[in-house]
Amino acid sequence: MTLRRRLLIAAVACLVVVVGAFVFVAQRQVGILNDQLDMQVTLVADRVLLLASGDASPGPFTGADTGEVYAGAVTDEGLITFAVPASTPDLVPDLSALQRAPLGVLITIGTSEGGTDMRAIVQIVDDRRLVVGQSTASIDEAIRSLWLSGMIATVAIAACFVLVGWWVNRLGVRPIRDATEVARAITAGRRDERVEDTTGNTEAATLGKAINLMLDSTAETEGRLRSFVADASHELRTPLTSLMGYADLHRQGLLASGEAVDDAMRRIRGEAGRMSMIVEHLFVLASLDEAAVPIERQRVDVAQLLGDVAADAGAAHPDRVIEVDTAAAVELEADRDLLLQAVSVFVSNAVVHTPVSSTVSLAARVDGSSLVIGVTDSGPGIAQEHLGRLFDRFYRVDPGRARSQGGSGLGLAIARSIAEAHGGTVAVASTVGVGSTFQLRLPLSAA
Repeated sequence: MTLRRRLLIAAVACLVVVVGAFVFVAQRQVGILNDQLDMQVTLVADRVLLLASGDASPGPFTGADTGEVYAGAVTDEGLITFAVPASTPDLVPDLSALQRAPLGVLITIGTSEGGTDMRAIVQIVDDRRLVVGQSTASIDEAIRSLWLSGMIATVAIAACFVLVGWWVNRLGVRPIRDATEVARAITAGRRDERVEDTTGNTEAATLGKAINLMLDSTAETEGRLRSFVADASHELRTPLTSLMGYADLHRQGLLASGEAVDDAMRRIRGEAGRMSMIVEHLFVLASLDEAAVPIERQRVDVAQLLGDVAADAGAAHPDRVIEVDTAAAVELEADRDLLLQAVSVFVSNAVVHTPVSSTVSLAARVDGSSLVIGVTDSGPGIAQEHLGRLFDRFYRVDPGRARSQGGSGLGLAIARSIAEAHGGTVAVASTVGVGSTFQLRLPLSAA
């Protein structure tokens, strides 16, 4: 059952309860009014009959004596009226009904006007049929007013239900239905469908915005995944093509000399190593993304770590100037091996993509509750349009140069994943012609 139908059933049930309560109260009120009228008629009838049974014959009664009560007698000549109601002086009971009325019992008698009834008592006194009664006009008017008020109240309540139902449908049910339709459309393959934006701070509006945000995020993730698969395929295709090419040369007997075979084997080994490096980097990234790599935190001497990175880079590139600057002795709670790998990525990146004359500087400083490790070079710099994507997987500023130098395009992405695994961030600042600075910002203590 839909939410809209449930709300409709609930509204109808509430309306039925309200109407039923009103009918019950109205019937109870009508019963009270009738009891009061019968009591008044009985009291006045006893008084009139007492006067009529005395020594003196009853004469005319005034309004002050009887109020709104009618008094009269049925004789052979017809109906003799002793008193009439002050509010309806023309009120006269139906004579034929009086002649047939039972004695001593409160009954309802019609009037000659045919519009208003009477509650009356008929008794025989001195061979005369005396009648005492009172018009039901006041009760009829009260009942009409009561029912009119009830109808107005019922219509007003129904209108309120309709207004509230429209409001709930507009702000609650319809947006949820639209979100459901969008979900069905997305399932059917129409990935560009979105929930229509609605104003207000309702739960349905928040749900719609959350769904749109989720769909946009999913689309962005799928786009990155497609790009990642395309880039990975491209990176692996190049060494695979080389491997297949050398295999075909060997199969066709074109590698005649031993030197040619040795050169082919060397290149096959190089391409296989490159593929292995790409696969290893992808495995590291996947493990970091899934938090599968345990973070073994320990106290790390940052100055010693930077010195080790500089020493390793200097051993691999003895012709490069690599400086280390630590403002003070700093210790950090982190995984030393992962931190060493991240800083090494920055240093390796600086060494590979800058000329031999460029100086590479490593520095560490404390900034509030964070440690900032920076790797600065005086190389050619990086254009601003590339800075926002440097840490994306397989992104290169100069793809041709990076591939020729053996880069996989995953090193900076790995450094970012290591920083995020420690609750930190990475950043880059660069000026063309001046140089670049890569920063790793980590909390001094584990969260």
